[in-house]
Amino acid sequence: MKLNITNLLSLAGLAVVSMLSACDQVGGGSYETAESGLQYKYIEEGSGENAQIGEILLINMTYSTEDDSLLFDTKEQGGPVPIKIDSTANGQIYEGFSMLKEGDSVAFKISAQEVFVNTFKAPIPGFIDSLSHIIFNIGVEDVMTDEDFRAYQMEMMRKEQEKMLAQQSEQMEVDSTKIEEYLDENNIEAESTDSGLRYVIEKEGTGVQPSPGDSVYVHYTGKLLDGTQFDSSRDRGEPLAFPIGQGWVIPGWDEGIALLNKGGKATLYIPSPLAYGPQARGNVIKENSILVFDVELVDVKQASN
Repeated sequence: MKLNITNLLSLAGLAVVSMLSACDQVGGGSYETAESGLQYKYIEEGSGENAQIGEILLINMTYSTEDDSLLFDTKEQGGPVPIKIDSTANGQIYEGFSMLKEGDSVAFKISAQEVFVNTFKAPIPGFIDSLSHIIFNIGVEDVMTDEDFRAYQMEMMRKEQEKMLAQQSEQMEVDSTKIEEYLDENNIEAESTDSGLRYVIEKEGTGVQPSPGDSVYVHYTGKLLDGTQFDSSRDRGEPLAFPIGQGWVIPGWDEGIALLNKGGKATLYIPSPLAYGPQARGNVIKENSILVFDVELVDVKQASN
């Protein structure tokens, strides 16, 4: 079972309180006890000074019941979490955070009453003995200033963006191969754009070609590559209206509809990175689905200048 620890991980709610009454013991088998009642044990001791008020601990953490039932793991939340040392909160876990430094690996043993009622401000879950303890295992990855942490966040965002782009590129290669195979098997000659969109103009329109910001009115039938239909404006008897080039629809639509003139018809073969990507949409559109749309540009209302 996972528990919400939003209050615990708040960047504005951690305190530095009383000093430890017992000396640290590295690698010992038993817990030391602080004045507040916090029981702690060093598994491995890092180097440097304890985190100061205003600094941020970047920690990996799990906590479990005494019978080893896992309640929370930062790995399941995507990685280490930031804890800012402040002076505005009380509680044994906060005292524990205030004694940490980079490289520390520690265990805290805290009563269920203290953890849930006093810290989380929540009742003790029914499956946990109210007289038992919760075991926290914490590893400090880094101690940062606010400026350091902002730089860390930017770097993590950059890496995540790179990862996402790499995944999209790999998926685009897979989808492009599938589309090419489908087109070859069905003797369909399609044009291609630089983005990877494949399209066939079924009927040339004679009206205006839409520009970004223009309102377009489109009749469509949407299918999977195997022919399974999932939506159709024609069944509803009303075209879909949206401003083109503004991100109101999937990228494959913004690009594909812009290729048409009013009155034009086309079939769009849209690889998943230009559709919904790894997100499923209902029961029919699974993750990384290639979509096929038969579209008709019914009308164009140009944006006023």
